[in-house]
Amino acid sequence: MHRPFLVGPQYPFLFRSTVFEPDTAFTLTDGQVFSQLSFTNLNTYVYSASSDVANNPDGDPSKFDSSDTSGYSIYFDGEIDRRYFRWYWGWTDNIEIQLTYRDIRFIRGNMDSTVEGFHDSFNLGNQGREQTGQDELAIYIHDNETGENIFALTQPNDKFHQESLTLGVKINLRETSNEAISLIFSSNYGDRYIERDVNELEIEYQDDFKNFNDFNYGLLYSSFFGDWMLHASFSIAKVGHAMFPKSPDELYYFFLGAGWQMSANTDFILQALEYSSPFPKDNTSTIAADAREVTMGMRWYMGDQFAWELGLTENQSQGPQNIDILFFSSLSTSF
Repeated sequence: MHRPFLVGPQYPFLFRSTVFEPDTAFTLTDGQVFSQLSFTNLNTYVYSASSDVANNPDGDPSKFDSSDTSGYSIYFDGEIDRRYFRWYWGWTDNIEIQLTYRDIRFIRGNMDSTVEGFHDSFNLGNQGREQTGQDELAIYIHDNETGENIFALTQPNDKFHQESLTLGVKINLRETSNEAISLIFSSNYGDRYIERDVNELEIEYQDDFKNFNDFNYGLLYSSFFGDWMLHASFSIAKVGHAMFPKSPDELYYFFLGAGWQMSANTDFILQALEYSSPFPKDNTSTIAADAREVTMGMRWYMGDQFAWELGLTENQSQGPQNIDILFFSSLSTSF
């Protein structure tokens, strides 16, 4: 179970497409099973410079200044809880079948004061969030060209909704005792809620939906040497109609992770993920710039079959296409 943390991109609008998630390049052996239960809690407060809130903390988050650009503007304030169940099975010694179930809920939450204190402790800045109301939910995407909002979410829910199921296949290309290279292919289905139904606005393109309408493929590399492990990946997502009308047709992911076996039962893991923005080019803002997230945490092994993980993900880049902070925990088993 010496994998990287299976923590993919956390910017919520990417969930509409089949995202890349880090993994080891080693495949399970014939008949071997790996399963994992995970929970994540995300807090985000970001907005475009054209947002009414940018110059007035008491402004209307649904309002944006007029713009001559053809891209999008964003206001995002809220928290997201997600739950995962992963089931990976070694079909043969070189082919692994992967099934991942996710559900999600959008809530006001209660992490704002904690995040502000965390940022203050490391002199990271709070982008004016301390001047606004705490623990609120308001998410808007604004089309700068038409002057209309194309996405809105303001009503929290306590119940989880199915976000997506992902079917994947990992194929081992080369494996030695301490390194491996694999290809991985995956695609979402059962994801209408996150792609279409969560939007409170009636949008014309909203009915253009089908399962397996987007996919992701990538190249994985893993190596072990002494008490260290290294994982690197490159991935391309074909988003199709899963995203917004002006979104790029392809998204790119670059991943690098390292782990140190501190003791026989404990790993420390640090990893970084960079990915392209789901929004079109806009020369007046950073909304189309790549996003970078850094994840760190610990893994504790409980015997030969179970492991528990605890960690956090923090944005390293800045812009309206970024998160603030994510906390995660996972329980894994392999047999």
